[in-house]
Amino acid sequence: MTDKLTLTGPADLLAYIPHMLGGTPTESVVVQTATSGNLGATLRVDAPMGADPTGFAQTVTSFATQDETATATYVIVYTGETGQDDGFPYAAHIAALGNELGTARMPVRGAYFVTGTHWAAYGSTERNPLSQITDSNANATLTYLGSNPAANVYTPALLGNRIEPVQVPARTEESLDTARQAWTTMLDTPGTPDTETGRAMAAWFQDPYIRDFLIADTITTNNGRMIDIMLGKFDGRPDWARVDRAEALAFELMKLVPEGQRAPMLTLMGWTQWLKGSGTHADRYLKLATDDAPGYRLAVLLRELITNVYIADVAKDPDTAYKRPRA
Repeated sequence: MTDKLTLTGPADLLAYIPHMLGGTPTESVVVQTATSGNLGATLRVDAPMGADPTGFAQTVTSFATQDETATATYVIVYTGETGQDDGFPYAAHIAALGNELGTARMPVRGAYFVTGTHWAAYGSTERNPLSQITDSNANATLTYLGSNPAANVYTPALLGNRIEPVQVPARTEESLDTARQAWTTMLDTPGTPDTETGRAMAAWFQDPYIRDFLIADTITTNNGRMIDIMLGKFDGRPDWARVDRAEALAFELMKLVPEGQRAPMLTLMGWTQWLKGSGTHADRYLKLATDDAPGYRLAVLLRELITNVYIADVAKDPDTAYKRPRA
């Protein structure tokens, strides 16, 4: 989605962040990594509040260095606080973070802060209107390409519940092959599947064993090891258009089953967002999966990875990562 986007200034960068995180952060510090003119991982952490500046900076830097290719960073503070005398909040923490990122050879190219009324370069006296962000070329382009950070990713009530549950087919080697072939065909066929075909696929996703194979088959450049595939370790660059197609299909399949049977598709969507490097989007889908089916095991495990700010290997390598805009 972001192949056509070039960021030309701070307002573009500040517009880009909410699209990656699924909404404008509040009381947060965001570190955006970059390398060779391209943006990398977007990391959000809670504002430090009373945390020790050095400890906070070291922790955040340890997360940011998981993007092993990053050679620079941007730091953005989102807050309703302005500090004493309308100054800059968390100044000691941001200074310490700049030192730690510099030591890690990820120097800060720019630091900014965003409040509910204005944005500014961190440390300056300027006060820029938020309209510069919403009216920026980046925001217009990303919105045109289908991104809407203000939209709810999933509203169960809008999908309806007057739908009969699907019956999980018996698991055999033959049924596994049938399910995998049907999923591959669906991924390779444009358009939306008819109701009967879609419900049949949603039924296959209800079986955890078959579900894992279907999720793995979304990526054609895998090495065959299920654990590696789930951890985002592939032998080449994924067909990201196919991944986008899988996300769209997962949403369509959710429309064909009632609450309680949508968790597998939500988990698939969370996993693919994580592969793309969007941990916040991923966590939102995975949490929705555990809301739909409390204790849903795969969603719980993936959320634990994301909570620990584990970045998928595919997202760390610029040759395999989902394309991000140029800074």
